[in-house]
Amino acid sequence: MNAERKIARQLAEKMADDRAHRIATMAAEELIRCEGVATSGIDEFAIPQCQADGHMRECIAHLCWHGEAVSHETDDGYIVVNIGDYTLESLA
Repeated sequence: MNAERKIARQLAEKMADDRAHRIATMAAEELIRCEGVATSGIDEFAIPQCQADGHMRECIAHLCWHGEAVSHETDDGYIVVNIGDYTLESLA
């Protein structure tokens, strides 16, 4: 395989990975917005822990890991998710 084809293949793989990440992020945010209950906070949603199955928790973890949300559990049985830009770049 020549260098040009190798670079083209690597670029195609990178673009596919980026697209998959965007799709996963949009789906995770959509699930939280649809299944969660909007609170008085901006882009803040409360999800009853009894309704937070493994898939929901993975979606929350995905957004938190990539700095697109923060979450915490409340004493009254909710997971509260704040959707926003929580990356290191946003703090600078």
